Amino acid sequence: MEGHKYGLFATSTAQSNDSSATEGAIHGVPSIEKITFYLVRLEDGAILDEKAFCNDFINLAHSIGAYLYEDLVCIVSLRYQTIHVLQIRDSGNLVEVRRIGAFCQEDDELYLHSHGQAAQGSSFLPGIKQRLLSFIFRKTWNEEPDQTLRVQHLKKKFYFHFQDYVDLIIWKVQFLDRHHLFIKFGSVDGGVSRSTEQNLAFFAVYNMETTEIVSLYQNSSEELYSLFEHFYDHFHANPQNSSHGNFISSHSNSVHALDQLRTIKNKASSSPQFVKKMMASLPYTCQSQSPSPYFDLTLFRYDEKLISAIDRHRNCTEHPIKFISVRQPNVVKFKIKPGSDSGASDSRAKRISSFLFHPFFPLALSIQQTYMQPTVVNVHFRR
Repeated sequence: MEGHKYGLFATSTAQSNDSSATEGAIHGVPSIEKITFYLVRLEDGAILDEKAFCNDFINLAHSIGAYLYEDLVCIVSLRYQTIHVLQIRDSGNLVEVRRIGAFCQEDDELYLHSHGQAAQGSSFLPGIKQRLLSFIFRKTWNEEPDQTLRVQHLKKKFYFHFQDYVDLIIWKVQFLDRHHLFIKFGSVDGGVSRSTEQNLAFFAVYNMETTEIVSLYQNSSEELYSLFEHFYDHFHANPQNSSHGNFISSHSNSVHALDQLRTIKNKASSSPQFVKKMMASLPYTCQSQSPSPYFDLTLFRYDEKLISAIDRHRNCTEHPIKFISVRQPNVVKFKIKPGSDSGASDSRAKRISSFLFHPFFPLALSIQQTYMQPTVVNVHFRR
């Protein structure tokens, strides 16, 4: 958390791919017997509260399945298609304040029961899916002003794709602010695979207070890409009092980063494919970008295929990674080399590395993993 008083940690048991289908679970999504989130007081390491999810699937890799905004945490259950919104209280408690999925309003289930229409099996679409379909229907309806052509337009644009829309599942969620969620919908296959660029996906802005979908974009939308290019920092949803998050370098606040992005765009063979590739990074993953000044593109240039501010594994090379001064284009300011200093590792073996930079101190960790060999962790510091 921003105040550094509490930290949120998660543990899980092993993943099972042959899980039996249970009521409400999405077919094709694996199951994990138990996933537990712990609220830890960082001062003394005391566990103050915990929240467990049983026989569920939450993507914990790189914190994809959870997003922290101020004192709110949203956790995405892929298996049961539910967004759990928890609040971290000052008292050190995790309190569930909202659950979005089968129902959107707190009293939806009570209303259905009181009218003798309790959901049985799959007789009702989930509330969030109903909101999505209603938005697409109204959008399609309003696209054709001619009353006589409207029905044909609906058949072609809405009813023909109706089952595809029904089959969409929630992949990933982030907060835009305290009231709005940015939700990614896609196919079941894309929800659990690592590469999602080629899959059809939709992005929805959802108002938790009114339970309405405010806007919807396809992952090939030029309009959404334009918002991504010009207002990328707004997707970070960093609290206003963030001490380091405001220094993250991006194409919204750095002309060097913008030039780099536009160079990549101009080199792309297909504009729609480029847009899809860029949109694959949305919704933004919480605390996934390092605010370290070494990644500031107004200060340094470096090969983003080998290292960047974004937390993810990358292929290793035999040579050290160079950080070159922007003001003095030919001056190498420093180098960083993951792996063993002896250089005795097998060059044929595939090696991947990841980096963890301190937010402001001249300190970094590199973690190199090689198949069938021990992990090598190096501590790097400026002399």
